[in-house]
Amino acid sequence: MSIRSILVPLDGASDNQVILENALELARTFDAHVDVLHVRADPRDAVPMLGEGLSGDMVEELVESADRETATRAQELRALFNDICERRGVPLVTEPGGGEDAVTATWREQIGREDDVVSWRGRLADLVISARPSEEASPMRSLTMHATLFDCGRPVLALPADPEASELGRVVAIAWNGTAQAARAVHAAMPLITRAYEVNILTCEAERTDPTAADELAEYLGWWGVTPKVVCFPPGSGGAGQAILDHAIEAKADLLVCGAYSHSRLMQTVMGGVTSALMNGSPLPVLFSH
Repeated sequence: MSIRSILVPLDGASDNQVILENALELARTFDAHVDVLHVRADPRDAVPMLGEGLSGDMVEELVESADRETATRAQELRALFNDICERRGVPLVTEPGGGEDAVTATWREQIGREDDVVSWRGRLADLVISARPSEEASPMRSLTMHATLFDCGRPVLALPADPEASELGRVVAIAWNGTAQAARAVHAAMPLITRAYEVNILTCEAERTDPTAADELAEYLGWWGVTPKVVCFPPGSGGAGQAILDHAIEAKADLLVCGAYSHSRLMQTVMGGVTSALMNGSPLPVLFSH
């Protein structure tokens, strides 16, 4: 198993450089291709909301101003992309081919809704990489991340809200409860799990979690030549999500693997849950799969 194609949406926030550098660093591990995508919003979509009470000339002026702003942002991101790839010696390509094992990259620009475009293009990527929503990021980022998790059927590597460029996957922690979502996350992360120096299975003891679940996963990973450490623990006063984070940090993990939204998204939004806790507060990169 390997990772051959990585989709990286960039939205113009200040963390975009670090997101791209992390993606290229991970791609170097697998000689993978990095598809960098910038989605420009079409200001004409907002005309029905802007039009009431404004003249046609005023609406047109607003649309033209928004067009210039999005075009400038796209040019700046394209320049950033070109600069980083040049410094790292990453060839820019427009199509597959060549047969050589090497990192490559492509710049894509598209007009539309970011959540729709990213979740569509993500269906033909092995992994989607983004940072979690932050104060400086576009309000669309949260919608895009959730749409990608629910609609594209691919794993999402969610970097911390203030990411740093680093090598991922040296010490991997797996939040395991035996659900189908957790199983998909483990399968998606196998290229990283099998390369890790250390793998930890973290199972929070709960009414819905079979006590043998962690040992069963350890046996499965054994067939892949992985000998993980198994840690089982009660949820504690902070809940299961915080307990998982605490143990992952204690293990010095640089990647956490977790299934996403085993309950309905609405229930987790209202009641909380492991996914919400990790999405909102993890200082570690988290590979989610729904």
